[in-house]
Amino acid sequence: MKITNFTINLYKSIKEPLQFSPQLVNILIGQNNCGKSNILYAIDYLFDVRGVSNVLAYFKADITAELEFTVEEKNEWSLPDIKATLSLQNEQRKLIFPTKTINYQGNWRNFLAKKIKHLNYEAFNDLNNLDQDWQSFLKYPKAVKLFTANLNKHFPKIKLSNDALELDYNKAAIKEGKRNATIDHLGSGFRRVFATLLYIFHPEYEVVIIDEPETHLHPVMVKKLLWAIQNSNFGQVFFTTHSPLFINSITLNQLLRVVKDDQSTRAFGLPMQKQHYSYQRLMQELDADNTEMLFADTVILVEGVSDRILLRALIDRFYTGDKDVKVVQTHGKGNVGVYIDLLKFFKINYLVLLDKDILTYQLDTVLRHLEINLKSRGLNQMITELKQYHIFVLPNGAIESHYPKKYQTNDSKPLNAINAGSLITDYDFASNTMAPLREIINNI
Repeated sequence: MKITNFTINLYKSIKEPLQFSPQLVNILIGQNNCGKSNILYAIDYLFDVRGVSNVLAYFKADITAELEFTVEEKNEWSLPDIKATLSLQNEQRKLIFPTKTINYQGNWRNFLAKKIKHLNYEAFNDLNNLDQDWQSFLKYPKAVKLFTANLNKHFPKIKLSNDALELDYNKAAIKEGKRNATIDHLGSGFRRVFATLLYIFHPEYEVVIIDEPETHLHPVMVKKLLWAIQNSNFGQVFFTTHSPLFINSITLNQLLRVVKDDQSTRAFGLPMQKQHYSYQRLMQELDADNTEMLFADTVILVEGVSDRILLRALIDRFYTGDKDVKVVQTHGKGNVGVYIDLLKFFKINYLVLLDKDILTYQLDTVLRHLEINLKSRGLNQMITELKQYHIFVLPNGAIESHYPKKYQTNDSKPLNAINAGSLITDYDFASNTMAPLREIINNI
């Protein structure tokens, strides 16, 4: 079974339609209390996983999932079709096939709800249930072989003995480092890795939901866990995270950035039609540092390393607001548009700081990504008009012309920026020379 489309019209903080087309791996990012977990729990609630509706019955909900079954599932359960819609409206769940509508209860509920596993804090620590699922997992030798290979390859400190299939669960088939251990004696981080891999490779669970899988894990283990999740190919995985380590060129189109405004929780991701952007260029630009921009409240795009160093220092020292601000170096004017596209798709506020030569070099490229036509023709008028579109042009040239020369005593521009960032005084910052830099910080 696969969820091909998921729509929440009403559930907890989601009060306006939130729709997306899930992929095999789905990564939800966003600030605390923005509603990420509500999207995951909406899946639980719709499928009535393990009777969750009895616990949460006081929540009014309007949720729909479009499903696609395998031919094997269709034949085993005598399904009318391989496609269906599971709908929850007016406290009634219905499984709707093209030719037949079925009340979602009894065997039908058991059939679908048992295909879903939600790994939250309680599930990771429910050793009895984990034991039962481990025993059922041992019935699938091919899956166990893949699970064991991934565990031993990527997490060498956790190993299953070669005869693990023949051992009873309680006979310490697991090794943590040099000692034998059962799951209840593994460290919390190792236990989460073991449980996560168990369920994403378990053939009986076709949708696995995970709350913050990076909890208690070293960054190296987070990267390895991501690789294992991406290569399980057993079903669908949905998880929330606060870790930029889960974001890279491969996972970019699996992201949903969740935000909450006064009206509702909303989610944004890359459009399915890639003609709207250059996916190849986005993949080329993402690295371990700038992926953090997807977690920021506001992103400031700058051209070079000196711009990034100085502006970051000025924000740290003189910005008094409460927004999380990320300064991202684009490595040149020609790349600015790629970043603008990315930030627009994920609905992240941004400002752009550019040298004055943008007005005569590659301005058309930037404007094309902004989808605007400037009305002004004079340079000063253009600088003023561009501010309406979050573009701030340094009027006197490069950034070196906008902070005191007394801090520019090195041949290296980045070293000068480091020096100035720590030494600029309140008096310097309030001067006319630094007015353009002060303006962009005031507009965060």
